[in-house]
Amino acid sequence: MKRWLPFLIVNIIVSAATTLLVLTIWNRVNTANSIVIESPPSSAPVSTEQPALGELPPLDTPVIAIANVFAAGDLQNELLVVERVGEGELNLSGWQIIDQDKNAFVFPSIDLVKGQISVYSRPGTNTVNTLFWGSDEPIWTAGEIVRIFDSAGQERAVFEIP
Repeated sequence: MKRWLPFLIVNIIVSAATTLLVLTIWNRVNTANSIVIESPPSSAPVSTEQPALGELPPLDTPVIAIANVFAAGDLQNELLVVERVGEGELNLSGWQIIDQDKNAFVFPSIDLVKGQISVYSRPGTNTVNTLFWGSDEPIWTAGEIVRIFDSAGQERAVFEIP
């Protein structure tokens, strides 16, 4: 047993050094996967004002879009993808998705800054970027028109399901 101990220690050291070397090389070669945080130029004014709760962006400014509806007619996989197209934070509290049959989904209090939110037709548990309508049957059909209305009832996005 005493004869194996030096070999075991050398093996541990060589394995650790090899792992560190491989990780270092990997990080240098794959720089595209690293996170880069850019600060705004110092000459750009930075607004610290937040819109008042319930204040809506102007109607002539695009703020949201329906990117697509997937798996229309299949309750388990059916989802609508909502995308933020404007700048800044957009509070969707009270906004609605309404189809031609007057089925309506009311957004909970959620802020959409950038990116997309998926709205599944089926029941489920809401997460940060996935919401669930809670329907027991499919909502969407091909050729149907989907609209998003803001909390004041003004139309903000329209999409025809392919």
